[in-house]
Amino acid sequence: MGCIPACAAPVNKPALTPSEGAGDIEGALLPLLQSHLSLAAGALLALVLLAVRTGTGDKDLRRDLNGAIRLLFAFLALRLAAWALPETASGAVRKTVEVGWMLTFAFGVIRASVAFGLKLMRLRASSVAPPKILRDVIDFTLYALAALPILKTQLSLDLTGLVATSAVLSVVMGLALQETLGNLFAGLSLQLDRPFEVGHFIRIGNHAGRVVYIGWRSIRLATFRREIITLPNSMVAKELVQNFTQDQEPVGIDVEIRLSLEAPPNQVKSALLDVMREIPQILVEPPPLARTLAYDESGIRYMVRFFLADYALADTVKEDLHTRLWYRVRRENIEIPYPQRTVHVRQQVARTELSEDTVRGLLRAVDLFQGLAAEDLDQLRQEMVVHRFGKGERIIQEGDEGRTFYVLASGEVSVRAGRTQAEVTRLGRGGYFGEMSLLTGEKRSATVVAVEDSLLLEVDRPTFARLFEQYPGLARQLSALLAQRRTQLRALAQASGSGSDAIPAEVGRILGRLRQIFGLSATHD
Repeated sequence: MGCIPACAAPVNKPALTPSEGAGDIEGALLPLLQSHLSLAAGALLALVLLAVRTGTGDKDLRRDLNGAIRLLFAFLALRLAAWALPETASGAVRKTVEVGWMLTFAFGVIRASVAFGLKLMRLRASSVAPPKILRDVIDFTLYALAALPILKTQLSLDLTGLVATSAVLSVVMGLALQETLGNLFAGLSLQLDRPFEVGHFIRIGNHAGRVVYIGWRSIRLATFRREIITLPNSMVAKELVQNFTQDQEPVGIDVEIRLSLEAPPNQVKSALLDVMREIPQILVEPPPLARTLAYDESGIRYMVRFFLADYALADTVKEDLHTRLWYRVRRENIEIPYPQRTVHVRQQVARTELSEDTVRGLLRAVDLFQGLAAEDLDQLRQEMVVHRFGKGERIIQEGDEGRTFYVLASGEVSVRAGRTQAEVTRLGRGGYFGEMSLLTGEKRSATVVAVEDSLLLEVDRPTFARLFEQYPGLARQLSALLAQRRTQLRALAQASGSGSDAIPAEVGRILGRLRQIFGLSATHD
């Protein structure tokens, strides 16, 4: 009978507490960790990570694996040190080394796992690398979860009691770190929403630039002035964020322009669209547009919208638009209005771009006008118009109708032809073009673009009609000059030696076109 209590004791044994369960788990795992198997596993894992780091081209994966490899080498060093400690070593030293290699082994495995996990995320998302704050949060959380049971079981640290007895200290630290913690949690919320990533062009409040860094406390923008601006995450979370490069879609840019009340809106919008089409960075699709916004006291407000493939070009394109527009509205006599705060009195006196002697000398040097008397050159000078073209503007377009003739007073222009618009030649001061279309009615045979700011003298068809009436033989003379110029440009005819026969035939053809366009009779020959 005496054995009954002893035999019943195991049946009435109370259930294990959580701390006792943890102790049993530790008792089961500790021999495994302290065996040679953990040492071999750590060495094998370090070699595998070294091989992967060497073979991969992903710089983010290499950076993450470097941390894991360093932790595993630290584990191997501490593990061998624990094994090589002499018998006379104190228990505190042994325990410190033992806890060290346990932590480094756990941290190394965690770092390697996170590295491959983030690599998988990048492959599935096909986007840029996750920001550093995300990796840091994952690493810190997993490190804490791994370190708490090791410190509790090996060093008997009751961290729960430590936190419970430091409530006052926690409140003080929370108040002191309120702004820092606000930035941290704001950064986490930004990563959950992902309104932007590293490399995106964004605008936050009054600041615009490319995102170069996303951290725990702040983000950094590289502005168009090559400045680095640091913005706290708490401020970013409260501001309106504009992302100009997400999904790699074209970005629309709006620009407001105020022009004269007297200019017809359709004429202004046509000029605005023409100027935008000449800027190569502006996309053809989606097409640019121009709208009339409102009537102000000093003018009409227009809005133009154009699309760019890269938002970084916005400032450059807006500058080019305003520069080209000045030349265009000046040529079309569209006034840029003055503020109406004061009375502005102007006399309607034509502005003289060039002196009379300069214009007279330019016209006398043109072979088409060499047979004219001095008084005829003066009258021609009074009838012609001076136009200013800006660098990069098209003066005439190949294939267009042509009723004007130009003499270059200053600057330089490029003559381009063909499907590829290859440059044929360049003309400087005294050069002229457009005479063939004006006199024969043929379409423009080339495109002429201003290489630099240029002043041009424009002569139109009515002026030549008057000259033909005053000089009956001028039509044949000009026909001969035009025929000679055209024939000389035909390299094939020159190579075959047929130039002398081609010129008379060309003279007759051009003279026929002159008679047809200007209504000339045989007496003008």
